[in-house]
Amino acid sequence: MKGYDPIKLAEKLRPKMIDPENKKVLLAILAGTGQEKDLSKERFFENIFRSKIYTKPEDREFDYFRGEPAAVAALELGVSPEECNAAFLGQINGCNLNCWYCYVDRIANSANHKYGKFFSAEEYLNQFLAERRKFQSSANPDLKLNILRISGGEVFIVPEIIFWMVEAIEKARLENDLYVWVDSNLATGNSYWNHLSAEQRARIEHFRNLGVCVCYKGFDRETFYENTGAAPEFFDEQFRMHRRLVEEGLDVYSYLYPVTSSAKNLRGRLSLFMDRLREEVSEFAPLRMATPPIKVYGPTEKRLTPARKKALENQLEAMKIWKEELQKRYTREQLHMKPHDLPSR
Repeated sequence: MKGYDPIKLAEKLRPKMIDPENKKVLLAILAGTGQEKDLSKERFFENIFRSKIYTKPEDREFDYFRGEPAAVAALELGVSPEECNAAFLGQINGCNLNCWYCYVDRIANSANHKYGKFFSAEEYLNQFLAERRKFQSSANPDLKLNILRISGGEVFIVPEIIFWMVEAIEKARLENDLYVWVDSNLATGNSYWNHLSAEQRARIEHFRNLGVCVCYKGFDRETFYENTGAAPEFFDEQFRMHRRLVEEGLDVYSYLYPVTSSAKNLRGRLSLFMDRLREEVSEFAPLRMATPPIKVYGPTEKRLTPARKKALENQLEAMKIWKEELQKRYTREQLHMKPHDLPSR
């Protein structure tokens, strides 16, 4: 197993994804992509922004699908979780991982300007506010917009957008009126610390209504390589970056899609991963992690192979084992707590 260096790839993509002089980042244009067909039931704005229904009815049958950010956003904003089930988002165009199960077309993750458009945080925020006003009085909670999500692609290749968004929201005096949700693939190394000053990071930390959702791309070196094609040793970097974000004082949640083409020693491998989370990130990190199933969207379907189809079959057993292993490590009271009620460090 060799693979590529995702941190070097991130730095290579970065100049194409950011316009620092004008404080803008490249967002993906979804018109004409396979992803657009998958999102036909969602609301689109300018072929770039969309309103995503976060937890769909079919997801709620999985009690280990934790449903963030609706619960934490509702808590912070003083509204019902149902009013936080829709997230307004744009996708950063550019990613340093090639996950086979990604629902995004490669062209919308390539930092190719032909399939993207530069936006400032103010423009992003204003688009959110314009769409929010249209449905403020709607009786349908799924039409209400209280969450502004910055997704990708990979946001942490251009972490300035997080600071610029906090800056724009505070300038508009809206810091108590919306919740910001930021995604990360944990594969950008020191990018967050290299490209943001200590003062900028402190301002993000003190912005109350902001959560970071990190996603592990495997539960051991083999699955990380199998899922991303990146060099296996970068699996270990995920724990280090996760820990650093927690130590920054950020409110960090996590995901794991437990897909693997091999079910050999599955319980032992997942147990080791869970224990590493507890030891290297925080005691309650596994309880702040969601393990939902991969859904096969259009772009994903084109990448399926016999081994990947087997990985999709194995994920259900992995999810079952994950729940059982949690029960061995935590009390009944802890298991019934919501992720946002558990300490992040």
